Amino acid sequence: MNNPEIRLIKNKYIDYQKWDQCIAGSSIPLIYAQSWYLDLICPGWDALISGDYAFVMPLVHKRKLGMSFLLQPIYAQQQGIFPETDHTIQNAFLTTVRNRFKYVSINLNASHCEPFPEGFIVHTKENYILDLSPSNTELRNNYSKHTRRQLKKAEDSKVFIVKGLQTSEYFDLKNSAANGKLHQRSMQTLNRVMEYGHSKGNGVIYAAYNEHNMLCAAAFFIFAGQRVTYLNAVSTVEGKNSNAMHKIVDQFIQEHSGSALTLDFEGSVIPGIARFYKGFGAQAEQYYSLQSNRLPIPLRWFKR
Repeated sequence: MNNPEIRLIKNKYIDYQKWDQCIAGSSIPLIYAQSWYLDLICPGWDALISGDYAFVMPLVHKRKLGMSFLLQPIYAQQQGIFPETDHTIQNAFLTTVRNRFKYVSINLNASHCEPFPEGFIVHTKENYILDLSPSNTELRNNYSKHTRRQLKKAEDSKVFIVKGLQTSEYFDLKNSAANGKLHQRSMQTLNRVMEYGHSKGNGVIYAAYNEHNMLCAAAFFIFAGQRVTYLNAVSTVEGKNSNAMHKIVDQFIQEHSGSALTLDFEGSVIPGIARFYKGFGAQAEQYYSLQSNRLPIPLRWFKR
């Protein structure tokens, strides 16, 4: 395929209907690339677009000291080019990115593959996803022995799950668990996503309580098409000791087993968290993180 014409389009000129149709046509229509979600996590986002929205790539960038930075926004694990494409188009987009921005740090979606254009430092990361189409019995049979033991402990601790916790209660719990040491801007972004999810009916909080009816853990799940993302979670010391989060995830899996959904755990580089996801039978999905640093030498080392 010939190199495509790629244009940088400012947010106010993006046709949201065509954009969302393009994302929906992808084999992995991730929530992180849908226009309503981008508006919530990074208002004013721009895009690279090829043709009549044949291929698109969301851009979250800023200027500092007169130089352009392209960054991965919070609460968006993967982005990149949509829909899936060949190397010619993939690398034409990425070359455009590197030429336009002095500093680049982005995560691509799982449809991208090597080789990438020269000039990028490439890191491999793992996401964990679980197909919920099997029966609950089949899904539970794939739990690890460790996960089954943790669930038994949760049951022995009389942990029980309730859906529908209010967003304000969720943030009270996070604030308490973190001793008030939360990053306010990121919490404001998360609050926007959660409030939107509640208002539109595509977001839900599962809350865990101990035998004394005290809230000890909670998790927020958000749905987009046939994919549901385990976007955020919190546990108190009591919740960790009673394995309340294992109980929350198990409850979610029970309620959605036999469906067409895929549960996206988002992955982690922390071994204990990765083990938690894998313990429910989730499968690893590889994606790439790309960095390019063309800042002036005095700043280049500072940003490494």
